[in-house]
Amino acid sequence: MAKAARQRLDPNQRIELILDATLGLVGTSHFSVVTMRDIALACDVNVALLYHYFSSKDHLVRLVLARALGQVTDDYEARRGAHGQDFLGDISAWFSTHAAMAPSMMSRMVKLMSDQAALPVRDPELDALVMGFYQFERDLIVHTLEQGMAIGRYKRVESEKLARFVGLHLDGIFHGAESRGQIRIADDIADLREMLEAQLRP
Repeated sequence: MAKAARQRLDPNQRIELILDATLGLVGTSHFSVVTMRDIALACDVNVALLYHYFSSKDHLVRLVLARALGQVTDDYEARRGAHGQDFLGDISAWFSTHAAMAPSMMSRMVKLMSDQAALPVRDPELDALVMGFYQFERDLIVHTLEQGMAIGRYKRVESEKLARFVGLHLDGIFHGAESRGQIRIADDIADLREMLEAQLRP
């Protein structure tokens, strides 16, 4: 039987395919053990083509994480208007993004960030991406809390401390889904929302 001809993709489509495949691989294996050959096999391309687009595996992984983080923040920005009248406002939009993107991407992204943080020698560029993401999360939560307190919607709380609690709890939901083998991310995010509302209602 003749081998099916490989579909020709334009460079942008090919890069998207490679980034998707890489996120899939590092979402199930520690990224330090995933090789360029593994990625090439997953994409059905030769290794030389990978090096045509990416100077190294580190370069590729940085782009994978930057793209994933950008997709999360873009999804959040698209949801903000729909949650404007919600009691939790922008925080609710952030929760909705996490719940909606959990099956396809959030869990893999959180795993990649966790693997990076556990390395004895860390990539400063990956670190900067991760810290930028958590700063974005912290700022949106703190801003929402302080706005809500200013207009009397929320009772007085320590906004920095509560923002850290929410961020840590969100990460814990994704890690817990893997370690416990209980994939109930949307339900756990709904429970977090309920707890936060109870904490904030005057």
